[in-house]
Amino acid sequence: MIPVVVVIVGLTIVVGPAAWFIRKLALRVVGVAPRRKVIIARRVGETIELPQSTLTIAPGNYGLWFGQNFQHHALVGPVGPVEYSGEQRVVRRLVNATMAVPTEPFEAQWTGHVMHSPSQIDAKWEDTAIPLRDGTTAPAWLFRASDPGAPWVIHVQGIRTSRLVTLRSVEVAERAGLTSLVVTYRGAGDGPFAPVSYLGQREWSDLADAIGFARLHGAQEVFVVAWSMGAGVALELLRREPEAFERLVLVAPATNWSQIVRHGIERAGLPGLVGPIVTWALGSPIGSRIVGMSAPLDFRRLDWSRGYKLSVPTLVLHSPGDDEIPFRLTKEFAAAHPSVTLVETASAPHGWEANVDPELFQSALTSFLSTPQ
Repeated sequence: MIPVVVVIVGLTIVVGPAAWFIRKLALRVVGVAPRRKVIIARRVGETIELPQSTLTIAPGNYGLWFGQNFQHHALVGPVGPVEYSGEQRVVRRLVNATMAVPTEPFEAQWTGHVMHSPSQIDAKWEDTAIPLRDGTTAPAWLFRASDPGAPWVIHVQGIRTSRLVTLRSVEVAERAGLTSLVVTYRGAGDGPFAPVSYLGQREWSDLADAIGFARLHGAQEVFVVAWSMGAGVALELLRREPEAFERLVLVAPATNWSQIVRHGIERAGLPGLVGPIVTWALGSPIGSRIVGMSAPLDFRRLDWSRGYKLSVPTLVLHSPGDDEIPFRLTKEFAAAHPSVTLVETASAPHGWEANVDPELFQSALTSFLSTPQ
């Protein structure tokens, strides 16, 4: 019966509208184009008025990108009173901005980026490039510790974002007196171009090359802090090279991609059958070519909770409020690996643990990075 179903699904995928629909859904998984929504905001005195949503009412500090090409940044503080003027709005404190914030309504992008530049952490930061094994290079930011013998911390961003997301962990490493290297990988944000993501299945080699760069420049110990999809990059590297680095931190990690895909399909209100069809398409030679991939995904390898041995001490920081990556998947991952310490933060949207629960995030990360193992 199952082979018959697979044949029917395969035939469905390769014809007209069905193929277009499956490709569109599959690109929601492996597409690399940023998807940050544009909102309408305005300054009111020393505050910012925003449309109310689960994101804009989240506690903590956040960033607001605005201006031409969204190149200017405002740091926005805690929530104030909610007002009603035709639609629900939320008012938050304006902390500072790189240029004057308009009082007339303007387009903006709401983000977890509390810093707009690496210079806000260290004025002596360095722009560098990591040589990759395919002959290209990947841009990186380097923050040198005063102690040349201090461990290096390599920070790995998630999919469809930028290195700026990692500055929240770089800040902690900086205070702990460690060197930080913020890397990119193919298809991620401002990294080397790639048309699609392989969810860590190929990108692991870029992290391996970054670690080689760190070792070449004096790193005796290397720790990795990986955000969201960056978890798969780090975990796949450890699968292939169990001694590649000494410690691992995962923030809101993607540890089981087939279940993440199915969860996203359910969130979209689509029939449950669609999830297996999408993973089948991405995992098949025909379907993956329709999506624009040169090779299919192996979803068994993209589940690091089963058939996988984690070789290094690992700290996981995640929130039960994450509606993109279910917290239950992280609990399953932690339960499967004795070397994992799971820290549950206050309820936060995906990847915003450091914004919503900064004290716990910073204390847990500082302790893990600083304490001898």
